[in-house]
Amino acid sequence: MRNRIFLTAALLPLLLCAFRALYAAPAADGGTAACVYQYGGDVRVMEPGSREWIRVEGIVPLREGCRVRTGRRSWCRLLAGDGTFVNMYEDSETVAETLKLDEQGRDCVFELVKGRVLWMVARLERVAAKFRVRTPSAVCAVRGTDFFIGVSSDSSRIAMFDGQVDVLEGGGETALPAGSEAVAGQEAGLAVSPALSPAMEAEKRRYLKLRKHVETLRRRLAAREISIEELLKARRGKLRKFEDRRREKLNTLDK
Repeated sequence: MRNRIFLTAALLPLLLCAFRALYAAPAADGGTAACVYQYGGDVRVMEPGSREWIRVEGIVPLREGCRVRTGRRSWCRLLAGDGTFVNMYEDSETVAETLKLDEQGRDCVFELVKGRVLWMVARLERVAAKFRVRTPSAVCAVRGTDFFIGVSSDSSRIAMFDGQVDVLEGGGETALPAGSEAVAGQEAGLAVSPALSPAMEAEKRRYLKLRKHVETLRRRLAAREISIEELLKARRGKLRKFEDRRREKLNTLDK
């Protein structure tokens, strides 16, 4: 028993160091553009260059090249430093292909591999602000708008709640205004409806419930009351406390 405890105590620092490297370290350029802000259930992240899905525990930095996946009956919310908010529903997966956010502007490209996601893209003034979402059947180009995308095996359904998005599909480009809906099929092309379907009206009601929370987050980010780095710093502090408690417990058992 004592040997087992000693082995666990010896390995604990190595395990915690690996855990912190995956989940708590700042980006190599000294800043983090976005993070997994909230989650519930089985949510996993795959780091760039890795093939291993790591289960999310707490606030996790989101770097360029990261993949995020939600399991059954699970969800997560991504938050960027400019106030962009992404709500992923169950059985969804996205890739942060390009994730650049600084004083010169924003350049973000996400690939929505599967599932249902609400995108609330912050409006930026006086700077370049590129934001695109790619699906298997279309590309949505936005500047600051709120919209929903659902990807199935053969089509992508796009519902506009606020602002406007340009949908690029089959070599053409179509402006989708607020209150409208489009379905992009791999063979059928883009079908646009001037009104939301009952299913998308239900998604809009969920969006309206979230909007006040997102507006509060954006005000706090703009006033520098919070930042992505501060959220991650608080998470690192919790990890250190967890490490101290575990070490104390193991030391007590080893006596």
